[in-house]
Amino acid sequence: MFNKFKQGILPFFSLNKSEQRGIFILAIFIVALIIINLLMPMLISNHQNNEFIKFTEDFQLFKQNQQIIRDSMSILEMQNSGQLEREFALQKIKPIAFDPNKLPEEVWLAMGFTSTQVAKIKNYEAKGGKFYRKEDVKKLYCISEAEYQIIEPYIQIKSPYQTTPERKTRKRVKAETKQLTPTNLNNANAKAIEKNLNLNPWLASRIVDYRNLLGGYRQAEQLLEVYGMKPETFQKILPFIIIDEKPQTKLNINNISFKDLLRHPYFDYESTKAIIN
Repeated sequence: MFNKFKQGILPFFSLNKSEQRGIFILAIFIVALIIINLLMPMLISNHQNNEFIKFTEDFQLFKQNQQIIRDSMSILEMQNSGQLEREFALQKIKPIAFDPNKLPEEVWLAMGFTSTQVAKIKNYEAKGGKFYRKEDVKKLYCISEAEYQIIEPYIQIKSPYQTTPERKTRKRVKAETKQLTPTNLNNANAKAIEKNLNLNPWLASRIVDYRNLLGGYRQAEQLLEVYGMKPETFQKILPFIIIDEKPQTKLNINNISFKDLLRHPYFDYESTKAIIN
């Protein structure tokens, strides 16, 4: 075997230096090709994996953005058609005291109504429509029942149908004072809140609805965020409010959908979109 190797290598030394250098360079080139051929599958595989991962991430982001667009368009369509649900209405409608008759468009828009809704309202006025009572606003088919319930306490119309108030007699009628009962806001139903705190039924119902949106009250001052809750009413019932210390309902921010997060009173459309993105 050694003789064969010797016979194979001896001719190499019989060549001149230029020929030997050429053979040496050719051998290095062949070895380099073999090494590249062995490593190429791994290099290509890693590159393809990285490209696939990036493509998957981009695709998921695209799907999320498309879902946000679909959700926002769906909410906008519901609002324009007068079918907006209460949880979304609480997010979008921010009322102020107003008279709907000849109310400027920018005020309607500032309260959270869409340009389509405002155009329908102005079209109603242009045809001679007028609001004589609060209930007349409810007749507008472009405003949902949920939206009306939110703005109803803020509507101020001097109705020509109001009767002349009776003259006050000099006799003082002693108002009956009802004894209030301590009430846990996180487990009492609307009937109990109405009875124990001597509140109007619609206000007690709103307190429960807002509690459900929040996932539970953490402090009594959150009642001031309930539509229709006046500061003087809050001060009257404050000594009788109980907030239990049990854990409130929490949101899984990594899995929650756009619609579910937007339902929460503390997240508006822009902050919800930013968090989902």
